[in-house]
Amino acid sequence: MKTNLLTTGQAAKAHSVTADTVLKWIKSGKLQAHRTAGGHYRIDPVELRRCAAPEGSHGGIPTGSAVKYCWEYKGQGSLAQGCRECIVYQLRAQRCYEVAKMPPNIGHKRLFCKKGCSNCEYFRRVCEIPIGVLVVTDDEHIVGSVKRNKERKYRIEVADCGYSCCALMARFRPDYIVIDSSLGKDATIHLCRHLLGDARIPDAKLIIASKQGEFSAGLGKNVFAHIGRPFSIGDITACISGGATV
Repeated sequence: MKTNLLTTGQAAKAHSVTADTVLKWIKSGKLQAHRTAGGHYRIDPVELRRCAAPEGSHGGIPTGSAVKYCWEYKGQGSLAQGCRECIVYQLRAQRCYEVAKMPPNIGHKRLFCKKGCSNCEYFRRVCEIPIGVLVVTDDEHIVGSVKRNKERKYRIEVADCGYSCCALMARFRPDYIVIDSSLGKDATIHLCRHLLGDARIPDAKLIIASKQGEFSAGLGKNVFAHIGRPFSIGDITACISGGATV
């Protein structure tokens, strides 16, 4: 067995998704993986690249920012010399600093890692990017509270229906999408399924605002978390920070 195989946790961090998402890819046959004697999955970086970057998808940090991948940043818009052999480039990993935490045999070349990440110009710039959140709701009170948001850590956009939500993707790549069940159960489920298949936002995480358990059967583990409604900016940020399903 190859020595540079990734665990499900490492694969998840490299592409900013959950380990459950990686397991879902494996069990559905979308991602090929090896099994260890202990029954754990190990993933070839080449296979992960094929799975996590479907045809038609676009790379980059999914917040609408102009900041590029690390190899483009260091190469001033093109592939920096030597990066082609680095596991970060091969995976098209959005966050090189997560891959840097992995064992050396994974293949991180550290071509520009002269010091720790905290002293890296690229790392500091990426960390300054606000978390992108798209809230889809037709509740005027919630829209008002969202528009009054003063949280500098978050960039929050609002859409009042599925159509405007999808249109907004032309200029905004959210990290999280909050969908209010006020749109109606069928419309909410349809929008969730559409967004889960949108190649422009492969790593966006869905948060459903609804009554507890209302959508659990229809969407299952595809949903990052649930929050109650009506909800506030504080509810959204607490959910993102905690990562727990309510």
